Amino acid sequence: MRSTMVAKILVGIAACLFVGVSLLDCVSDLPPIGQPAGSGGNRGAAGSGGDGGAAGNGYNNGAGGTTALLSLPPGGEGGSMDFVSDASVSVPASPDANCGSQTQNPTPQPVDLLLVLDRSASMSYDIASTGNCVGGAAAGCAGRWSTITTSLSQVLAAAQVEISWGLKFFPSPGGTGCTVNPGADVGVVGTSAADMQTAIVGSSPGPTGTQTPTTAAIKQAVAYFNTVADGRSHFILLATDGLPNCDPGTSSDVTQTSIQDSADAIAVALGQGIKTYVIGIGPSPGNLDSFAAAGGTGNYFLATSPDTLTTALSTIVVSVASCVFTMSEVPPDPNNLGVYLDKNTKVPLDASDGYSLGADNVTVTFNGSFCDQIQNGTYRLVQVFLGCPGGSPPPNVIP
Repeated sequence: MRSTMVAKILVGIAACLFVGVSLLDCVSDLPPIGQPAGSGGNRGAAGSGGDGGAAGNGYNNGAGGTTALLSLPPGGEGGSMDFVSDASVSVPASPDANCGSQTQNPTPQPVDLLLVLDRSASMSYDIASTGNCVGGAAAGCAGRWSTITTSLSQVLAAAQVEISWGLKFFPSPGGTGCTVNPGADVGVVGTSAADMQTAIVGSSPGPTGTQTPTTAAIKQAVAYFNTVADGRSHFILLATDGLPNCDPGTSSDVTQTSIQDSADAIAVALGQGIKTYVIGIGPSPGNLDSFAAAGGTGNYFLATSPDTLTTALSTIVVSVASCVFTMSEVPPDPNNLGVYLDKNTKVPLDASDGYSLGADNVTVTFNGSFCDQIQNGTYRLVQVFLGCPGGSPPPNVIP
C-alpha cells in the first residue's frame, strides 16, 4: 500500500512540473503520509520562511513506525525535498511495528542457601579418623571444623552460581549442649559469603558434652526462612558428623525416635518448598540417607578428606543452580519466543517438562528434565530469542 502511495506522489510531482507549477507549491497540495512527526508545525509559503514546527519538519508513518518517507525543509526560499532512508530517522518502535528480533542471555535468579553447621564436640576430631585434633594431636590432623572452613573458601571462590549464603550453628554458641536459638547466625539478606567465613573462623566446636540437636536446628532454620521474603528459592545444607540426639529426657542418646524426628522436620521443610542437602563429615556420621531423601535430594554426601568435602560442597552448589531466569525486558510478543540451552537445544513451552513464562512476561522457569540438566551442569548457557509480533517463528538453533 505504501509503495502505491509513493508512486502516486511521484506521478503527481511529475505532472506539476510538466505544467509549470513550482515544486514547493506542488508538494504542499499533496496529502501527508501517516501523521505529522511530533506536533508537526505549519509550513510557510515559498520564500516566506514559515515555522518548521517545534517537534520536527517532516512526516513519518505514525506512532511507533521506523520509516520516514519524506523530509520537508524547515521553510525558506529555495528549500528542497528529498526521499530519506529508514536509517536517517529514529522513531521508537512499538509492538505493531518492525521490532527487530534479538537474542539475549537472561540472568539466573539468585538462591538462598543456609548452611546448618554442626558444632558438637566431635567436630574438632580428625576428618579421616576418630582422633581429636585438639590438645597434642598428631601432625597432619585435619580437623573437621577447620576443613569445612577451608573447603568452603575454595568453593566460594570458584562458584559460578549466584548464591546468597547464610549460616546457622547448632547447638548455638553460648548455650547448653542442646540449645538452638532462633534466627540465623549469618543471615542470607544483606550479608556476603565473607561474613559467613568470618563467623565460622570466629567460632569453634563446643566443649565435651556439646550434643547434636539436629531436629531443633532444622525447625529453627525453617522458621528463619519463613521470615525471609526475598522471592528466592530457599535451600538448607546440613553438615554434621553424627546422628541426632537431644530428645527430651535422652539428650545424649541417639535413638530411632531422635533420628525419625529429624527426618520428619526435614520433610516439613520440603513441604514448604525448602530442599535439604546433607553432608556427613568424618568416617562415622551414620546413615544420613533418610535425611537427604526426606529433603528431596536423594543421598547424602560422605566427606572423609578435605578433597571429598570440597567436592561435596561444589556438587551441591551446582545442584542449587536456579531454574528461574529473568530477561532484561518484556518481549515484544510473548507468544513468539524461542528458549534455548547451549544454543542447540530448543526447549518446548511445557509446564511439566519444558519452560514456562511468568505472569510478568520476563521470568522464564525451566521444568522437569530441563531443570535437572541445568542443575547438574549438563547445560551452562541459557538464551532467549525475542521474535516480533507477527514475525517469523524462532529458529530451531541459535547460530
